[in-house]
Order: sequence, then structure tokens, then C-alpha cells
Amino acid sequence: MIRVAFDVTSYLQSPYGGIAQTCLNTIHQASAHREVEACAYYRRGKSGRVDLFGVPLIRMPLLPLAPAKEYDVVHALCHRRPRLKGRNLVYTVHDVWSLVPNNYQSAAFQRKVGRRMRREIARADLVITDSECTRESLLALELVETDRCRTVPLGVRIPQYNDLTSEKSKVARTPDRPYVLFVGRLENRKNLGHVFAAVAPLSQLDLVLVGEPGFGYEENIKGLLDRFPHDRRHLFSRVPPAELAGLYFGATATLLPSLEEGFGLPILEAMAHKSPVITSNCSACAEVAGEAAIKVDPADPDQSRAALQRLLHDSVWRSSLVEAGLKRAGMFSWSRYFENLISAYRSLLS
Repeated sequence: MIRVAFDVTSYLQSPYGGIAQTCLNTIHQASAHREVEACAYYRRGKSGRVDLFGVPLIRMPLLPLAPAKEYDVVHALCHRRPRLKGRNLVYTVHDVWSLVPNNYQSAAFQRKVGRRMRREIARADLVITDSECTRESLLALELVETDRCRTVPLGVRIPQYNDLTSEKSKVARTPDRPYVLFVGRLENRKNLGHVFAAVAPLSQLDLVLVGEPGFGYEENIKGLLDRFPHDRRHLFSRVPPAELAGLYFGATATLLPSLEEGFGLPILEAMAHKSPVITSNCSACAEVAGEAAIKVDPADPDQSRAALQRLLHDSVWRSSLVEAGLKRAGMFSWSRYFENLISAYRSLLS
């Protein structure tokens, strides 16, 4: 039995977002795995009524636990080393932009997080990345040795039902007209200018945005959003999973032209829910999408607009993309993710 302590702080702070979903699905898989005795810890957040599939949830101690409570593996899932005693520290790096100059964060935040990440990467017995793209970036920065860094791709849940029409009806505000869907934080990194420029000229399409404001919203994104035709704009801050499934299923396409991604879970979520995907031809977006999405230059919204026009009029092409997307999503499961994680733990413990 492998005793593992997971830091799930991101999920306790908010159940939305890629890291939070990684925490939740990691715990879900751990709760049912015959080789794992799991415990979940959090630094801050709301613990009331949180169901972690029977896995104990404990507030992080101010000081490291006594040796009697030592775990075989302490796994930092949230970009911060937990204050727990463990024989081995595993540290997941979800993205690298805090480690290099960028305009996706404030300078102060970048310095703070970047210093912490460098320190924790150096201390870790094993560094896990969600994508090969992130792993290659870490190696290029010479922050970790090849044999101390391993890629464990994330997963997605494929719905067990064939017809998602009922799911679409759960979203009371779903547009009656065809629409393009964007899912993610409304911030500089997500390249919202591309989305607006691609969709605005297509009067037959509405735009549905699911996400909360992030860095750069007030300065760069809000003005662009205000100029988008209001009668074709639908903005949801947070959407429960069942409703999000309906939005994916009803979309003409899901448009995700990020400038940078550490993985890009919405790409797989859209594919799993039969939505054609248009995404960037760079960063982890291209890696995750494979050949099952329309890949475009994030600096050229004309490419996305042309793809949307074709999707509206070429049903055969659209169907082929849906089929390819379902097949691609089927290659990424949370159970496969966790088996790869257990394999990494075994290597450490051996």
C-alpha cells in the first residue's frame, strides 16, 4: 500500500479551473485504487459539504507533521510544496509562464510565484508535467534533469449517453441561434481578441463565453467585449458541469485560441461532448488536440473565421471532426492518468 498525501487547495478555493479539476479527479481515482491509501490536505478554502469520495480531508498544519505521520509520497498538485512529512516529494508543474517573462501576470506576482516554483522544483524528488510541451520547456530552462521529470497527461470523462440533447436543455439561457463557445478565464493568455475578431463578422453566429475575469480583463478585454454586438453575446461566469456539457454539445464549434497552455482541458471536454474544436497550432494546445481539431495561428483570426464559415455549411466535414474528436478524447482518461501517476510513485519508492 502506498500512502499518499495530496494538496487539493485549488479545489477547495474554487471547483472551477484546470488545476481544481486535476485535484478532484486525482482524488477520485485514488479513492478507488487498491494500491493507494490517500489523504487530502488544503491550506485554505471552504471545506463545508465537500465530498472527496471518502478520502479524509484535513487542514494543512502550520508546521510539518511529526515523523509518525510520514507519508510515502507527498504530492504537490497546486504549485506549492505542502508542509507535510514524506519520504518523497512529487511536484506537478501545470505551466511555465511564471518562470519566464510574460504579459499574462503582474510583474510582482510573476516574481513571487516564479521564485517559489524554482525553489520547489529544485527540492522535488520527481517533477510531473501535464504535457510534453511543459516538460520540454522546463528542460530547456535547465530547471530539472531529464530523469527527474516525467509527463503524465490529464484525462477527460466521456459521457456514457449517446444523445446529449437533454443536457442542452438544462442551460436555460442557451442561445436559440447557432453559437461559438469559449471556455476559460477571461485574461490576456486566452487571446480573447482573436475570438471576438473571428466571430463578430459572422452575423449568423452568437458567442457564448464561460469564464471569470482574469489578468488583463479591465485593461485589454472588457473594451473589446463591450464592442461585440450585445444581442449576440452571452456571458456566463460559472456554469455547473451538467450545464457546461449542454453548452459544448450545442455549439457550432468551441474556439480556444490560447497563446499559451500547459495542457488545455477544455479542448478534450469539447471533443468528449461532440463539439468541433478550433485551437492554436502552438503550445500544449496542438499537442493535446492532435489531428482531431482545426489548428490555427493564434495571431490570425481570419483562419478561425474561415473555419467557422465552413462548419456552418459543410455538415460532412463537421461530422468528421466530431468523430475524430471523440476518438481523440478517448485516448485521455482519468484512470489512465492515475495509472501513470502510480507508475511514477512506484519508481520513486523502488
